[in-house]
Amino acid sequence: MSGMSRGIPTNSPLVEAAFRTALLQQGRIVLLYAAVVCAGWAALLLAISLGRRGDDAALLPRSAWPEPAARRMLRVTFGLLWVLDGILQAQPQMPLGLPTQVVGSAAAGAPGWLAHLVGFGIAAWENHPIGAAVAAVWIQVGIGAWLLLAPRGPLSRAAGLASAGWALVVWVFGEAMGGLLQPGATWLYGAPGAVLVYAVVGALLALPEGSWGSPRLGVRLLRGIGVFFLAMALLQAWPGRGFWQGGPLSGMVRGMSGTPQPLPLSRLLGAFAGLAAAHGFAVNLAVVIALGGVGAALLIGGRARVPGVWAGVVLCLGTWVLVQDLGFFGGLGTDPNGGLPTALLLLGGLLAARPAAAPVPVPVAEAAVAEAAPAPAVRWTPVVALRAMAVAGAVGSPCSAPCRSRSPRSPRTPAPSWPRASRAPACRRTRRLPGSAWWTSSAAGSASRAFGERSCC
Repeated sequence: MSGMSRGIPTNSPLVEAAFRTALLQQGRIVLLYAAVVCAGWAALLLAISLGRRGDDAALLPRSAWPEPAARRMLRVTFGLLWVLDGILQAQPQMPLGLPTQVVGSAAAGAPGWLAHLVGFGIAAWENHPIGAAVAAVWIQVGIGAWLLLAPRGPLSRAAGLASAGWALVVWVFGEAMGGLLQPGATWLYGAPGAVLVYAVVGALLALPEGSWGSPRLGVRLLRGIGVFFLAMALLQAWPGRGFWQGGPLSGMVRGMSGTPQPLPLSRLLGAFAGLAAAHGFAVNLAVVIALGGVGAALLIGGRARVPGVWAGVVLCLGTWVLVQDLGFFGGLGTDPNGGLPTALLLLGGLLAARPAAAPVPVPVAEAAVAEAAPAPAVRWTPVVALRAMAVAGAVGSPCSAPCRSRSPRSPRTPAPSWPRASRAPACRRTRRLPGSAWWTSSAAGSASRAFGERSCC
């Protein structure tokens, strides 16, 4: 439970003012760098578009098919979570409060070697508290924006790698491996840490795009989550840890209800704490059965997969509200804890486990009708206009390669003289592709008709 303990006050007005000033100053620098990078990237794309020669097919994107639904869902949701973590990291008490209230409490009871690693991170933070706090804010916001703005290609996979790498750094030095090696570790409190789920999702996003075309990735992911749930059920049922009596759980929830938060949520936590104190054995038995049942359903798969996923989502969200207190109310919470990210990972695995829809081939008759139909109006933008000019120049140039509709070994024959009213050979049919690719194709066709030139094909 990162940052939920109420330690010594760390609200120094001087440090808070310096932190706000440094945050705003570096924010301007970050925005300037982002603007320069975006302008350079746009100029590079424009240069590539103008440098291409040939018909309008050369201007089509490399991948005309949309991003897989599972990958898009994980990328967008965890990108938003990274942005939320960066906003939580910008709390005024974070420069002085994170080493004592967040990292120190997470490392309490950890093994010696892990305590030394966490101590090294605390010492590095305390030497430069303001600079470290500002850097943590912009790194996490930057990773989230990178995930949101890079849907496909090498940049998207690089964003996944950056997300996984930074999540592992935070997991070791900031959360002491999520408290997994502490004596009272339990999944209810957030073990093995929310950022470990971030790291798993980042590794999934870094996979080649071809990995998402088969349901095997989703099936393996859900089976891995099933094994994890079974292990957490065994840990929760282990005797001698106090959970069968209800004392640790009720004390934890009652302490959470006392932190500053909305009154309805505080009352709900107080009621659950009373239930756990009065019926500790029954509550722990229900948690063990729920964890074991969800894990078994995910591991078996088949018809039990979908009910197991939805039961796991309900279990994760219930734990996130009743035990983890949404992860960031009160104290110095730095993330929404493990309930919400685990639920999102379950839903992403369910989407990835569904069979991918195969592309439907277009019949010849429909292709002929689409070819003869007039092209709809083009929404002219500066980028479309520049690409249309490039296509017009390419269409007006002499043909230097045989038409793609002929075999490479067939002898070159002169192009037929098409009537001016129906100047549309078979290889110039209108391409109805999703997104901006359709507008690019239509703009290219409009430009070639406007200049009155005949295509090489």
